[in-house]
Amino acid sequence: MTDQAGMNEQALHAEIARLNKVVQALINRAESSANIDTSDFNLFQSTITLEDLVRRRTDELEAALRENEKITRALRESENHNRLLVENSPMCIHEIDMAGRIVSMNTAGLCMLGLKEECEIQGYLYLDSISAADRERIGALLTQAYAGESSHFEFKADGPLGNIYKSCFVPIKNKNGGVEKLMGITEDITERKRLEQQLVEREELFRAIFEQAPSAIELIDPETLRFVEANPAACRMLGYTHEEFLQLRLVDTQADLNEETLVTAMRQMGESGGISFENRHRCKNGDILDVEINSRMLDLSGKRLLVGVWRDITEHKRARQEIKLKNTILQTQQEVSPDAILVVDENAHIISYNQQFIDLWQLSPQLVSERLDAPVLQTVVEQVAEPEAFLARVQYLYEHRDDKSHEEIPLKDGRIFDRYSAPATGADGRYYGRVWYFRDITERKRAEEDLRIIAGVFDNSQEGIVITDANNVFLNVNPAFTQITGYTREEVIGKDPKMLSSGRQQDKTYYAKMWQALKQNRTWRGEIWNRRKSGEVFAELLSIAAICDDDGRVRRYVGVFSDISYLKAHEAELSQVAYYDALTGIPNRRLLADRMVQAIAQAQRSGRMLFVCYLDLDGFKQVNDRCGHEAGDQLLVEVSRRLQEALRAGDTLARLGGDEFVVLFNDLAGERECGQILDRILEIIALPIVIGSHEVTVSASIGVSFHTSANEDGDTLLRQADQAMYVVKQTGKNRYHLYDAKHD
Repeated sequence: MTDQAGMNEQALHAEIARLNKVVQALINRAESSANIDTSDFNLFQSTITLEDLVRRRTDELEAALRENEKITRALRESENHNRLLVENSPMCIHEIDMAGRIVSMNTAGLCMLGLKEECEIQGYLYLDSISAADRERIGALLTQAYAGESSHFEFKADGPLGNIYKSCFVPIKNKNGGVEKLMGITEDITERKRLEQQLVEREELFRAIFEQAPSAIELIDPETLRFVEANPAACRMLGYTHEEFLQLRLVDTQADLNEETLVTAMRQMGESGGISFENRHRCKNGDILDVEINSRMLDLSGKRLLVGVWRDITEHKRARQEIKLKNTILQTQQEVSPDAILVVDENAHIISYNQQFIDLWQLSPQLVSERLDAPVLQTVVEQVAEPEAFLARVQYLYEHRDDKSHEEIPLKDGRIFDRYSAPATGADGRYYGRVWYFRDITERKRAEEDLRIIAGVFDNSQEGIVITDANNVFLNVNPAFTQITGYTREEVIGKDPKMLSSGRQQDKTYYAKMWQALKQNRTWRGEIWNRRKSGEVFAELLSIAAICDDDGRVRRYVGVFSDISYLKAHEAELSQVAYYDALTGIPNRRLLADRMVQAIAQAQRSGRMLFVCYLDLDGFKQVNDRCGHEAGDQLLVEVSRRLQEALRAGDTLARLGGDEFVVLFNDLAGERECGQILDRILEIIALPIVIGSHEVTVSASIGVSFHTSANEDGDTLLRQADQAMYVVKQTGKNRYHLYDAKHD
C-alpha cells in the first residue's frame, strides 16, 4: 500500500512539471512576437486561458498531493496497526504461497509450533503439519482455496500431542482478481474440545443418573404445580407412562395434601430453599406409597423450578414398625425369661439387665439405681467360688468377640449357675456387643445326681425295667430286659410291648382289668406270660406304675418284671404232685373234686346234663398177679391213654387209685348221648393190650350218675356212681349201669 501511494505522488509531481513547461513555452512564444496579429492574440488569449487552467490543475494536483500524503500517512499508520494486531493476535496468522508452503507466521503461530524465529517455518509445507488422517481432506480444501473459495475446518495436528485446531483459508487476490497467495488463520481448540467433551460426558452422566436413578426425580413448576419432567423411576413407582406423568399436576399424586397446602409449602420452600419430609403418594391404581422426599428450589436461566427427589419407604417403614415390635417382644421376653440376662455393648459397658439378673446375683437397690459397671461386676465376682478363673474367662471373651461360650459356675454359697455367652452381631456381621445368660441349676444338678443314681439302679438291676410313653410304646429298656427276653434295646424301641405276647395270655377281661386298675390306681401287679426272642414262653411277675404330670395326665408307664419261670415250673411240679396221678399223669381225687364243683356250676348255668361215671377194670388183678406190678402199671397207663383219646375236650378223666377211674361228661343233651360215649369207651378198653411179651385183655364196669338238682353235690354224685358200678360188677361186668335212686 505504501509503494502505491509513492507512485501516485511521483506521477502528480511529473504532471505538474509537464504543465509548467507547457505554460512557460507559450509565454516565451508570445513575448518573442512584437507585432501580434489576430491569430497570435487569440493564441495568447488561449495561452493565458491555458495557463489559468494549468494553474488551477496544478492547484488541484497539489491539493490532491497533500490529500494523498495524508492518505499515505493514514495507510502507513493502518499498516503498522494491522501488523501489531497480527503480531499480538492469540491466533496463528500465516501466509501460504501458491506452492502450499508457509511464507510468514505470527508469533502466536510460532509458539503453537514451539518455534522462536519466523525463518524456521518459512518454506515448510503446510500439509506436513497436519495428521495423516486429516491430510487428504485438508488438501482438498487447500485446492479449493487456490480456486478462490474460502473454507473453515478443524484438524488434528501431526505429532504425539495430537492437538486439535480450527482454521480457515482466505484467498488473497491481485489487482487483476487472480489469487496470488492464501491467508490462514488458525486457533488451538484442544482445550475447548476437551471441555466440550467433558460437558458432553457430564450431560450423559447426569442423564444416566436421571434415567437410571432408583429414586424418583421430579421437576415441578412452582407456579402451576405441573410436572415439567420426571425420570423413569418416578413413572414406574406411581404406575404412569412418561407422557401421562407430564399431564399431571403435583396435587394429582398426593394422598393427603390438597392444593392449598401445596401452595403454602411452595411459598415456604421458596423462602427456605428446600425441605425434607415424609409424605404419602397415590399411585395410578390407587395404591398408597410411603415416601421420603428431599426438595430444593432451583433458578435455571431465570426460571424457578422445584426439584423433588423421593424414594419409596413403604417397606422401610414397615420394617421399622417390625423392628419396633421385635424390640418390644425382645424386651418382654427378657423380662419374662426364666434366665438372668445381661447385655453389654462393644466396649463391655452394661446396656441392660433384667429383674431375674438382679434377683439371681442379689444386687442391692443402690447398685440397680446407680447402674455402674464396676460395682455390679464386683458383686458378681465376690459370689463366685473361683473369681480369678472367672475373670480370666470373661476377659478372654471380650478379646475374642466372635466366640461363644458355655460353662457351669460354682458359687461360694453352694449354688451352681449355668452361664452362656454369645456375641450380638447384625446382619452385616458388625459386632454390637455381647449377651450373657445365667440360670440357677442347683436343683437340676441335684436332680441329675439323683438321676445318675437311678440310672445306676436302672442299668444294674437284675429285674427287667421297661419305660413306655402314654401310648404304650417302648421308650427305653434296661440290660436285664435284654438278658431276660433276648431282645436288644434297638430292637424294641418305638414298638408296642405286644411283640412279646406268647399267645398263652389270659383273656381280654384280664387285660381290661389291668388297664382299669392303672387308670384308677396308677399301679398294677400281676403275672404275665410272654415269649422270648428265641420263641420260648416264660412267666413274669410284672409291676406297672403310671407316671403323671402336674395335671394328672399320664406321661409314662414304668414296668418292672422278674422272670418267674422257675417258680412256675416248681409250682407246676407241686401242682402235679398235689393234683395229678403220679403214674398216669391224669387228675387225681383232689383235682377231681375241684373239677366236679366247676362242672356242677356249669350245668346249673347252662341247664344241660352232667354225668359222673365210676369205672373199674375187670381182670386187672389177674394181670397184676400173672405179669407183675410193673405190667399192671403199664396197663393202667395204656387204659388212661385210650380213655383220654375217647373223651371230648371238655370232659374230665381222673384216677382214684388202683384200677378205679372217674369220668365227668359235661354239657350233654341226655342219657342217649352219654350211652353212646360209654359204648365207645367199653369197646376201646376191651381191645387187647401188648405189654412186653404178653398180650392181655381187660374190660370195664361203669356206674353212672347224673346231676338232677341244685342240691346235689359232687360227693353225692360220686357215691351214686360208685353204687351203680357195684351193680354192674354183681350183674356181669363189661357194661355200664345208670344209678336208680329207687332200686340202687
